[in-house]
Amino acid sequence: MLFRSAEAENAAVIALHPFTGEVLTMLGSPDYFNEAIDGAVNATLALRQPGSTLKPFTYALAMDPSREHPYTAATMLLDVHTPFVTRRLESYAPANYGLAEHGPVSLREALASSYNIPAVAALDYAGLGPFKQFMADLGLEELASNDRVDLSITLGGGEVRLLDLAAAYAAFPNGGYRITPTLLLEVKERASGADLYRWEAPPLEQRVLDERVAYLITDILSDNEARIPSFGRNSALQVGRPAAAKTGTTTDFRDNWVVGYTPDLVIGVWVGNADNAPMVDISGITGAGPIYHLFLRDVLKDVPRRDFVEPPGIVRREVCALSGLLPTPECTQRKIERFIAGTEPTEYDNMHQVFAIDRRTGYLADESTPTEYRVRQTFIVLPQEARDWGIRMGIAQPRASCGDRKSTRL
Repeated sequence: MLFRSAEAENAAVIALHPFTGEVLTMLGSPDYFNEAIDGAVNATLALRQPGSTLKPFTYALAMDPSREHPYTAATMLLDVHTPFVTRRLESYAPANYGLAEHGPVSLREALASSYNIPAVAALDYAGLGPFKQFMADLGLEELASNDRVDLSITLGGGEVRLLDLAAAYAAFPNGGYRITPTLLLEVKERASGADLYRWEAPPLEQRVLDERVAYLITDILSDNEARIPSFGRNSALQVGRPAAAKTGTTTDFRDNWVVGYTPDLVIGVWVGNADNAPMVDISGITGAGPIYHLFLRDVLKDVPRRDFVEPPGIVRREVCALSGLLPTPECTQRKIERFIAGTEPTEYDNMHQVFAIDRRTGYLADESTPTEYRVRQTFIVLPQEARDWGIRMGIAQPRASCGDRKSTRL
């Protein structure tokens, strides 16, 4: 058994070249001859639910700079309980793994740490129809043609093949191009050894994703700091060289995944059971993650380290870490973020606000508060949708007394 305590008996690995589509490794199961685990079934070609491995495509679509108001890596998203309305006019309220909520977070953290609620918000913003078309453009036709899927598709609704999913991920390291996986390289005549067929790598022609968006998704998926909240500092996604990766885990632990890539290689790993039996408390990072880690380190141990190449049109700006907007003097937590030129923020942070407080009561000062009792205090003013979360987290908000006639914001 592959993971005995987790009741996981099967796994599959695919590796391909992101610029040519040449399949370099295809392992369909741990043991072809083991009938007990349906070992003869090639799991790289089986349709399975992909979990959160579809989130990078959701955010890539929302970050398309041709949109009127594209998301950026700094965009502030709310990771709080949120009901969405599906196309069937039903209420849908996704929850995070472990039911945790993180309040206002940047898109960078939301994707790298795989928060569910912001991903559904991003799909709701980008549109289900455009997302399905994007999936078809990348070669995931079975997913795109599934009429049953709704907003939950970004969390793994629908089914894909590991081979096709890895090929779709190739668009991130290759600059946004669709590739077609290739298994057959040559055919020779047995007697003479003459070539009957020899494959030649086709040119990259069908660009389906802006190369700058592809680079920013890569930058996020390879950002170890941004994924620490969910995966810790030393997870299996750390392979000792520049590599981007995304995990996926489906309901009842029936499937878990890691799809990752370096500048020269795309790797997909699936762990589960061929009969779709649930596993026990094993996620993408703990199931597929160790296989991904060991495989990648082993096959690249003699390959020189390469960095991802930043394309033209990327700029850097200092932003307020919480709001993703330009920092004000009140914003003490700042960071340098990457943007597609023309999408960088132009507005100033509106979450750190200074108010006059009556130090006798702790309430907002009003026109009757004597000057000697007025003190300046900076608050993080949360959006209305996050107020309940803020109360649970103990984040103080400015409070007006019942008789306050005119509070003072400085």
